[in-house]
Amino acid sequence: MEIFQTGIDVSRYQGNIDWQQVAAGKQFAIVRAVSSNSGGVYVDPYFEKNVAEAHAAGMRVGVYYYTYARTEAAVINELDTLLPMLEGLRLEYPVFVDVEASSLQSLGRTELTGLVRFAMDILDQKGWFPGFYTYTNFAQNYLNMAELAAYPLWIADYRGYVGYQGGYDMWQYSSTGRVNGISGNVDLNYSYKDFLPLIKAAGKNGYSQGPATLPLENTELVVYQSGAIYYYAPDPAALSGTLPVGRYPAFEVTDGEWNGAVWAKIDYLAGQYWTPLQAGVTGLAPTGGEDCEEVRAQLERAQEQLDLTRQSLDWLLGELES
Repeated sequence: MEIFQTGIDVSRYQGNIDWQQVAAGKQFAIVRAVSSNSGGVYVDPYFEKNVAEAHAAGMRVGVYYYTYARTEAAVINELDTLLPMLEGLRLEYPVFVDVEASSLQSLGRTELTGLVRFAMDILDQKGWFPGFYTYTNFAQNYLNMAELAAYPLWIADYRGYVGYQGGYDMWQYSSTGRVNGISGNVDLNYSYKDFLPLIKAAGKNGYSQGPATLPLENTELVVYQSGAIYYYAPDPAALSGTLPVGRYPAFEVTDGEWNGAVWAKIDYLAGQYWTPLQAGVTGLAPTGGEDCEEVRAQLERAQEQLDLTRQSLDWLLGELES
């Protein structure tokens, strides 16, 4: 698989970190937020500092918490500590449930899998993009991985390859890495997925869900010229690919401009994507026919709004120059 980014995961055991040095060689960090000891559930004392300084260094950041929960009540207890710590954050990687404790093995596959899914479902409902972490042997012997396949998997295997035969999105390939800015060992990771467009499109991890939209019926996006770009979200940073010349089912359009354009949401390659409407490049038309009056009116309203914005900018530039 093609590596998207290289990164590390950290906790209090790494102590004080020089994140500017780390960022010179790594692109992301997964930071531990919560764990448990004999005194109960606790917040990692370096959590807030690590998240803030990793972001300040320009790195993408995700979070994990180490679970010991053997009941749904225990899951809720851990999340009651975790969720307040996430408030106000904006994260570019998932919030991972770290499920590897040997004390969980006696629960059996069905019960433990249910608890992991229960935790991730709560995270999702609370506005976070959830995933889970485990290692190869644990995945093969203590979890029903097929039941968790809809969630991002971060797998650990230190043998130079991943022995787990299913799909995964991240690989923790070493626990004894050395990185500038950190004294001692640190876990090293590969990420094979750009999670940020998915997070933005879902409105998770502190990102707003997106613009107000108008529904479309019996409408297609028409691509008149090759090179039209489609995106995971109505955001220029969420680039996905280019559309061939043709017609694509369209079922939603932004109510005015969003991020500098009017966007249409389309079905393409068994997925849903956004593309900006550009005169002469893309446009909306009734399914199997020519441009209809309703769609033309929507485009005219969008063009009027764009013209007004340009007029305002021209006036402002004139004032600044004078």
